[in-house]
Amino acid sequence: MIRFDTLPPEVMQAMCTPMHQILPPTPLPPSAHASHPSSSSPYAPYATPSHSTQPPRMSGALYLGSLTASNDHPLLRSHGITHLVQALEASWAPPALASDGFSTFSVDIRDKESVDIGPHLERACVWIEGALRRGEGVLVHCQQGVSRSPSIIIAYLIRNHGMSYADALAFVKRKRACAKPNPGFARALVEWEHMWASRRGQGGRPGVGRRFTS
Repeated sequence: MIRFDTLPPEVMQAMCTPMHQILPPTPLPPSAHASHPSSSSPYAPYATPSHSTQPPRMSGALYLGSLTASNDHPLLRSHGITHLVQALEASWAPPALASDGFSTFSVDIRDKESVDIGPHLERACVWIEGALRRGEGVLVHCQQGVSRSPSIIIAYLIRNHGMSYADALAFVKRKRACAKPNPGFARALVEWEHMWASRRGQGGRPGVGRRFTS
């Protein structure tokens, strides 16, 4: 249980804010088809590429927030959010999102130290990355935007942006000061960090995206 009377002002303010942007839209690398134009000539793949006047394709933005944000459909649309990761018990999940044109991914989990968040992380990260690469805005939310949803975001930053747990937590807290995974989630995220560090050392990893430092 959170004691609101003991919270620093910046944490209290963050909790009262429905959502915060964690990652902005960024240019996506050109597709394989763009870099290898189809042609019957064997020299076509090595030809000097033409300079396109088209702007680069952009990823979606990633947001972190609370149940309040997920219920505010005009707010979601105004930020280009079409996809939501719902990290909370199914009974709390807003029922009208799908019928209102939003795509959702459910992580049915309680915010308890004894609950293992580890088995949920890979599928959630893959879903987030897929949506962002299609240019869709993504909101990851739980009930208050303090423990469960920050944990999913931190896992994504570890997996897809090569951050350590400590760096990812600090990065998220600079955006949403109230972010604080419970101790059980924190331990699972440290294990997640070690697993991905080991995979990267063996050459097995997803594409590491742009590094963010602010």
